[in-house]
Amino acid sequence: MKHACVESLYNEIILLSDADRYSLFSRIKEEFYQNAEIVAYTTDGIPLTKREYIEQINIGLKQIENGELITDDELQKEIETW
Repeated sequence: MKHACVESLYNEIILLSDADRYSLFSRIKEEFYQNAEIVAYTTDGIPLTKREYIEQINIGLKQIENGELITDDELQKEIETW
């Protein structure tokens, strides 16, 4: 199934004019490199790309929506045990 989708997309790209194909690949390249750029680091110093950073933000937002959080007081008590 996936192979058929890729083949279909390939055939559509082949039918594009040279200018449109160049424009498409330019946009893909720009998106790829933009998302590969390091934009942040974890508290452990691990670099995060733009895409990874956005994924981490979305995970945090889902945790908040699901009530997976602690209060300031709970955090202070936890910090005191470190």
